[in-house]
Amino acid sequence: MKQKEEFISWLNNHTKLSPSTSEKYAGAINTISKELKSYNLIDSSLYYFEDPVIIETYKLKYLSIEEFKVKDSRGNRMYSNALKRYKEYLESK
Repeated sequence: MKQKEEFISWLNNHTKLSPSTSEKYAGAINTISKELKSYNLIDSSLYYFEDPVIIETYKLKYLSIEEFKVKDSRGNRMYSNALKRYKEYLESK
């Protein structure tokens, strides 16, 4: 998916994240998309959205689900940070 590769490239060029972390954040966007689909909150991948406001809305929905809030906390906020960085990426376009 082109958007995922562009996001990874942006992370590598505009943040101090390691390439490994950039890959993990990009993968987290896919994971979050699948999890939101399982709750019928989204029909497609978050990578299809290019409006940062929509990403913020999905971030709030995602973190309002206790199971995902716990998962994010247990994972050192990787999922919420991935969404935050994806929003920043979209804002920079």
